[in-house]
Amino acid sequence: MAFSYIHVMGAFAAAIAIIMIVLLTAPNLTVGTYRLRIGVKGLCRATVNSCYVLFLVMLVWGLFTSNESVTYLSMLPLAVALLTSKFMQRNGL
Repeated sequence: MAFSYIHVMGAFAAAIAIIMIVLLTAPNLTVGTYRLRIGVKGLCRATVNSCYVLFLVMLVWGLFTSNESVTYLSMLPLAVALLTSKFMQRNGL
């Protein structure tokens, strides 16, 4: 199936709906934003952990198969993991 803007609009609508549900079901705005903060923190941690694992898998795979392109491409998940962890540090997550 081809990628189209309908998929982007659907993902955006789903994200807005989740945020609205979290905020509207909270007793007050402070609790709602705290719940959203916990969700963002969990999503960031999952991203960092999965990127570190992907980096290690790609690095080992590239080194064992002597494939330079996979070895160099393994730096992309590492960059995403480091940038996400830096984002978490800067925003106090």
